[in-house]
Amino acid sequence: MKITLSLWDTGGQERFDFFKTDFFKGVAALGLVFDLSRPNTFNKIDDYFKEIRDRSGNIPIFLIGNKNDLKQDIGETIPKEKIIQKVNQYYLFEYIETSASANENVEKLFYRLAIAALLDFKPRLGEIVDSNHFRFKILLAGAAAVGKSSLIRTFTKKSFEQDYKLTIGLDFMIQDLEIYEDDLPNETLELIKKSIKSYKKLIKKYRKREEISEIIETLKET
Repeated sequence: MKITLSLWDTGGQERFDFFKTDFFKGVAALGLVFDLSRPNTFNKIDDYFKEIRDRSGNIPIFLIGNKNDLKQDIGETIPKEKIIQKVNQYYLFEYIETSASANENVEKLFYRLAIAALLDFKPRLGEIVDSNHFRFKILLAGAAAVGKSSLIRTFTKKSFEQDYKLTIGLDFMIQDLEIYEDDLPNETLELIKKSIKSYKKLIKKYRKREEISEIIETLKET
């Protein structure tokens, strides 16, 4: 099935804290990113997690340790046990280590985010395009300069951009991918089918109301 991911990246600078909260609305799955070479970015996870849950509810959240390629030079600055403890503490969906510059696990990350959105299918307004095409809003959040934009751009453009610029407020890109139905449980596929049927009934009902309204307006004019 075809999945269109609307990929949102919020600026991590503190002066944009008041601005980024609105972007949590309507998110289907979220990646909480920290820099494996900067422990202070990992320490901010707690604050972001609380805000995410307050704004988006019980959506799937991934913990993402980015810049994995730097570990070979500087070593492990954040103990793996501490990371796993955070995953268990907040019941996070999954932990993935990535490197945007080395294109390591980037495709896997966004594929897994799409899978998580399907597993948690509601659906929300606009998520059903047709019976074999869905659209999900995916948000990457985290401190400044952890590589959120680089992950999105590496995924969408299939290459790493050396000229790095901090995201000012918001960055937004769209990318399509194909999900194999074999990667989804039968229960999820059945839920999707039921949701599509309900969606089609709702659209049919809405269009019928529109037709009736048009007829009434026409009668008023005659």
